[in-house]
Amino acid sequence: MKTEYDFGRSYAQWLVNENDPQATPANIDEMCGGLVDIPDGDYLAMVAAGIDNPDPRRYWEGFNSIFEE
Repeated sequence: MKTEYDFGRSYAQWLVNENDPQATPANIDEMCGGLVDIPDGDYLAMVAAGIDNPDPRRYWEGFNSIFEE
């Protein structure tokens, strides 16, 4: 089963592949404290995949993992 970490990592990989200017490491504390902790599309996909109450910190840790390689 795909986890929050996996969803965040996939999103970052997509941004990198698209050469999107947002393809930079996220400040996890800022992202978790904002109005939208997780992008809507990914949040809905996680809920549909059976993840109850997705953890934004795990999502952004997965997102940042792409930039640690």
